[in-house]
Amino acid sequence: MKYRRTVGGIAALATVISGSALALAAPSYAGTMSGPSFLPKKPDSSIKVLEGSDGDVTGIAAKGAAIKLPKGSSESPKAAARTHLQNFAGKLGVDPAQMRTVKSQQVDGGNTVRMQQYINGIPVVAGELVASLDKQSNLEALLGKTAKGSVQTVRKQKLFTVGASRVVARDYVAKKADVSAAKLEVKSEGRWIYNPSLLGAPGAPVNRETLKFQVNTPDHSVDYTVFVDSGFHTVALAVSNNHAALKRDVCDLNNKDAGNLDGAVCDGSTNAYTRREGQAKSGIADVDKVYDNLGVVSKWYASYAGLDVSSFIGGDSKTLKASTRTCLSQLQAGCPLANAFWSDGIQQMVYGEGVTGLDVTGHELTHGVTAHTSALFYAYQSGAINESVSDTMGELIDLAANPGKAASDQGWLIGEDEKPASPDLPAPLRSLKDPTKYDQPDRMTSSLWAADAQYRDSGGVHTNSGPGNKTAYLLTQGDTFNGYTIRGIGLAKAFKIYWTAENLMTSGTDYKDLFNVLPLSCRKNIGKTGTYITEDDCAQVDKAVRATELYKDPANAAPVATPYCTVGNVKSSYVQTFDASPSDWSMAGGAGLTNADIGFDYVNTGKDALGLFTQPASGPYPAVTTSTATSSQKTIPVGSWLRIDYATLFSLYQPSAGTTAKLEYNDGSGWKNANSLPGSVNGGPWTQHDSHGWASAKYNLLTLAGKKVQFRISASGVSSDAQASVMDVDNFKIYTCA
Repeated sequence: MKYRRTVGGIAALATVISGSALALAAPSYAGTMSGPSFLPKKPDSSIKVLEGSDGDVTGIAAKGAAIKLPKGSSESPKAAARTHLQNFAGKLGVDPAQMRTVKSQQVDGGNTVRMQQYINGIPVVAGELVASLDKQSNLEALLGKTAKGSVQTVRKQKLFTVGASRVVARDYVAKKADVSAAKLEVKSEGRWIYNPSLLGAPGAPVNRETLKFQVNTPDHSVDYTVFVDSGFHTVALAVSNNHAALKRDVCDLNNKDAGNLDGAVCDGSTNAYTRREGQAKSGIADVDKVYDNLGVVSKWYASYAGLDVSSFIGGDSKTLKASTRTCLSQLQAGCPLANAFWSDGIQQMVYGEGVTGLDVTGHELTHGVTAHTSALFYAYQSGAINESVSDTMGELIDLAANPGKAASDQGWLIGEDEKPASPDLPAPLRSLKDPTKYDQPDRMTSSLWAADAQYRDSGGVHTNSGPGNKTAYLLTQGDTFNGYTIRGIGLAKAFKIYWTAENLMTSGTDYKDLFNVLPLSCRKNIGKTGTYITEDDCAQVDKAVRATELYKDPANAAPVATPYCTVGNVKSSYVQTFDASPSDWSMAGGAGLTNADIGFDYVNTGKDALGLFTQPASGPYPAVTTSTATSSQKTIPVGSWLRIDYATLFSLYQPSAGTTAKLEYNDGSGWKNANSLPGSVNGGPWTQHDSHGWASAKYNLLTLAGKKVQFRISASGVSSDAQASVMDVDNFKIYTCA
């Protein structure tokens, strides 16, 4: 049984959406064991510019000794961070005037200071920098990503109102979470600028203005942050806020139906307390196990992070609360709940009967900690790292409490101790030692990487946590993997490093960032009281992040749309969005308008699309061997480009007679493949089984200037099985870059 991450927790832990995807261009060092160099052992006063494999700058770091704060500068962390930013903004390609300080956090050995990017006074989603400072406010590292350039606007475009966008956000969540729109509350949180590239999300890497909404049911069992594009009037990004947990209160619901999360609140009134801090055992196995596990997790955070988890994530009561043996009929059919999760909405843990393991409790409480530190977006690679950090912290605590596990077949598994009363919950769920046993990638170039183009698992967050989990196993336990032999540094040191990383990551951190963050987090702890971390320990971290290839692009990933213009603004001469039957296009065979119900509509920029399909004869269905859509003649202005968005889902079986799709043009001298036009990008013909979401193709129409040209999109051929093949096309646009 598959689970959707609607309310988080063990259901979320159990979610595995497998898949494969289009391979991205390999980085310059793909296929080698080498990677970007790390800090040298001998300190000096110079800096290292941190770059991804694509050349994007993701931060700077001191090469050994911290970079001195200029004399006469204020040593207050916030002021010092601004000073360092002014000095190194050029290295990062950042405009200091766009950065606003939002938070300073004291950590062992110094402070971290978070800064938020604003463009035209509007905050940028995941546009953040974190300054890592020592006790004297000298700079250890400045990390993060920011959006470049101006905000894209469409000439004469009318931005949609907040009210209209509110409806888009509400209806999206209603469909996504399968809940009545009438039950959803929608709160506007103003304008935000969204650039998909900051989260590694599909879509053109341009800055677009969006409206941000919090959409939730009154009990927060459904709880989303939604960004609606102000121009296209579509959802640009939607993220679930429910992440599926010393002062402790535990309630026992005894499997009586609470209906929804409001009915499961452990507050002494809605549900009576069964065991409170300091009280004797209740005699109810689930209650006493949860009480003990909350204590164990709290002690680890107190001992190795100096963090009072109760105060940090316990809300106004500063208490870790939990409800056990919960049944929520409005969230899951049947009882008991096959789930356990931390709910930000009611600020407590919720457990189904028998789902009370220590690693699961550590996992879920860490989601709460992450929400109050790095605030990693629960989408794509940042979401995968969010899951991986929770898996890592939960497993480190579990192994410390059960030292015999590490070398046994029960070691490094998530959920191996669960004994759920519901038969629908599989256990164990994942392996940090060998993610491939549970269809997860163990390195970035693994074919098991899931693009999750349909956004069923928030961009593959549960599957793609694998490389992060394998990294944690390697640096903690040690092993030989992918050409590297790594000495494990142990549980306590690993926990300390990951806690430091929580305070250095930004909300949009991806694996290339983590490649730098983990070694930096290690070296930030060298010489700090109580850590006992050495340079050789950090050398092992260096090898672990190389072994799992965190610096590489995934072998399979959702495509990123090609931008319309690299320089200048778009000036359109012809646009067809296929949102209504076009009078200037003729359709034949299996061509017609579609609502993109094959799952590509998440990043589509309109209501409908052009659909082309082929299928072999099967049962009562006749064969469809060709589908075509042909435009009327269009006069091509000088300097024009043509760009389309497309998505394919062809049958997996593609022999010589398999489906092929292409774009052709006729300038009066017969039909020609548009891919022959100079400067075409991804121009086809297209034969790949699954494009994993919307990709784009772009053509230079220089040689057609002044001519009257027809365009034809076609799909032809059938597979050897009984499956149909589908191609969707949208946003057919002829334009110049002014």
